[in-house]
Amino acid sequence: MVAIDPGHGGSPTSDPTQLWDPGVVVGSIMEKDITLDLALRLRTLLQRERVKVVLTRTSDQYVEISERWNRAHAAGARMFVSLHVNAYDGDPTINGLAVFYPKPDSFSFAQAIDAGLAQTLKRFQIADDGVAIKPELWVRTDVPTVTVEPAYLTNPRERSLLLQDDFRDAIAMGVFQGMVAADPEIEQTKVQLAHTEAAVTAQRLATETASADAARVATATRWGLIVGGLAVLFIVMRAAIRRQSRLPQPPAYRRRNYRRRRSVSRRY
Repeated sequence: MVAIDPGHGGSPTSDPTQLWDPGVVVGSIMEKDITLDLALRLRTLLQRERVKVVLTRTSDQYVEISERWNRAHAAGARMFVSLHVNAYDGDPTINGLAVFYPKPDSFSFAQAIDAGLAQTLKRFQIADDGVAIKPELWVRTDVPTVTVEPAYLTNPRERSLLLQDDFRDAIAMGVFQGMVAADPEIEQTKVQLAHTEAAVTAQRLATETASADAARVATATRWGLIVGGLAVLFIVMRAAIRRQSRLPQPPAYRRRNYRRRRSVSRRY
């Protein structure tokens, strides 16, 4: 089980007490919408590998930081990835990828995620700023945890990339590859499940083949009985016809004599 946290969330309503957090906003583009889309893409990749996934939010809703961690912890998540996009007010040239971790025991996890992203974002010429510790992030975590900032929404070029499907797919794939590298059990589980599915498929095919063979044998047996029965019937009928042909036929004159006698008797 892994936890994916789409950063920020929620929408303004007529209720002033209803909280919402758009994250970084540039024009009509909001961080909260990008992070949710990235989380859904990442979930799809993980589920294809039979990895169980919990999202701290699955729609545009506001969720407190503490509640996000509670949801991940309640699900039994073994690793936690929080998705964001970066911003730097006053200097739109600032760009690049960064991965943050809250505690030293998440350092290797952060390195794996950063390496995965650096590889998949290389073709987009995204600078890799590496990993950095931020102790103020996710202070309650007790599993490997990272906060991913794959690009700057305040940088015009990276903002344009963040609106493209292929760039978002590359981000999701980079995080996915980093998670697999950090936890070999994900790949092992995939292999084990593949072997299990292959065994089940082989057993099913063997059963279907055996059933088909049995059906063919049963059909052949039925036809054999039918043909045999017809042969016996033919032999019996032929024998009966032969016996019938051997019976002595009554002489024709007897009937004529009988008729003659009847005609004679009528004279009296």
